[in-house]
Amino acid sequence: MSTQFAAGANSGVFIEVDGEKIYAIQSHRISESETSRHVHGYGSEESIGQTSGARQHTITLETAVALEYPEDTVPLYILLRQPGTEVVRYIGKWKTVFTGLRFSNYDESGNLESANESITLTSTKRQDFFNGKPVSLNTALSALGG
Repeated sequence: MSTQFAAGANSGVFIEVDGEKIYAIQSHRISESETSRHVHGYGSEESIGQTSGARQHTITLETAVALEYPEDTVPLYILLRQPGTEVVRYIGKWKTVFTGLRFSNYDESGNLESANESITLTSTKRQDFFNGKPVSLNTALSALGG
């Protein structure tokens, strides 16, 4: 079973299982962090540079709505814990695939009439594609003016 998160320019944001839209996502957040280390020269108190370390991507999904059969749909926080789950974001001709997902946090708040939930995942790998072809993160950033 492959689970996908798709943010399409015209179609909205969804959780998909084997290509079938299961959940609509009302809002999401994706952030990236990178560890770095300062490099010091022998006998120097000032750093002479720094090295890049591991990247981690944090994905937060908020307020998911089951599209069909809401009573029979597997709860999203359980679905996202399945092995092999991928988070895939589509925006126009760009596609970003997040893998190596780990369930990080689940939070729910609400009242008698409604409930809001937030699910946070971390990903250790990100791959970007443009027109179906893989591109490096540096290429993607320069294409976007970064």
